[in-house]
Amino acid sequence: MPNLSKPSASRQRLQRREIPELPSAEKLRSLPAWLLSVLLHVSLIVAVSWLWVASPKGTGGGADRPVGLAVIYESAGGEAYFLNDSGSAQLGQDASTTPAEQLAASLPSASSLASATDSLLEGLLPELGAAGGASQAAGGLGLGDGGAALGGDSSVSKVKTTVFGIEGEGTRFLYVFDRSESMLGYGGAPLKRAKAELLKSLESLGPKHQFQVVFYNDTPLPFGGLSGGVPKLFSGDDRSKSAAMRFVKDVSADGGTQHVDALRMALSLGPDVVFFLTDADSSPSARDIDNLHSRAASVRATIHTIQFGSGAGQSSQSGGWIRQLAEGTGGQYRYVDVSAL
Repeated sequence: MPNLSKPSASRQRLQRREIPELPSAEKLRSLPAWLLSVLLHVSLIVAVSWLWVASPKGTGGGADRPVGLAVIYESAGGEAYFLNDSGSAQLGQDASTTPAEQLAASLPSASSLASATDSLLEGLLPELGAAGGASQAAGGLGLGDGGAALGGDSSVSKVKTTVFGIEGEGTRFLYVFDRSESMLGYGGAPLKRAKAELLKSLESLGPKHQFQVVFYNDTPLPFGGLSGGVPKLFSGDDRSKSAAMRFVKDVSADGGTQHVDALRMALSLGPDVVFFLTDADSSPSARDIDNLHSRAASVRATIHTIQFGSGAGQSSQSGGWIRQLAEGTGGQYRYVDVSAL
């Protein structure tokens, strides 16, 4: 009989074994899962922050800002400011207008600026009072009347004035006179006579006419000095003419002669007439002469020239570049014998 007390080896291999118990759902919801969730959310936040597109910097994407204007005046006591913050227009608010139109609309008008300038000057120059007005005295600060457009005001009547018999007609007059050392010859007669003719011409101007006087040697010396690198035009009122006459009388002669810079300075103011007087034979280059002719044509200026020399009057063919300068602008040329003054 078979032995039933022990199972066989094959039976032992088929014996059922215990299967390990899997984690329950409760264990999956325990602390490690919660911590994993926190880490997941933190990772998402970091990823979003990296992918976030920042607002562009600079003029392209900046917020709309109001446009204003600041005018700075320099005086002996420091700087004074006029700020315009009344305009509330902002660029880009109205799609129907261009940025240039919006900017123009936000700027103050010329009349408001002029009023503000007068008020500021009256504060800087309280001694002027109502008699002279701040604008008229602006030449003392180098401001002058230089805001007018080139070509002058067509409503102002023209006036005729003469220098050494040459007659010029217009509303804006520039006097460019040589004050080099050679003008002191013959006991200083050339400079004295030139000043006398200039003063007589200034006296004939009316309050609505404009003028500037530029004496020159190696460098230009304009009446009222320079403001922003250029001189200004002055009105022909009694106050301005009196100041100009004092300036003319105080001018002395010395140094060499550089014509071109003084003439360019005069033409930059857009005159109707330029009276140019010199005793120098030194000639600018042909290129400089052409450039002066072009500048005069661009502002429709006539240049009248007076040449001081010693000896008998020159022939109709003489005069050289000084005559050429005048005739190239439709002006007149005059030779003056200083030995006969």
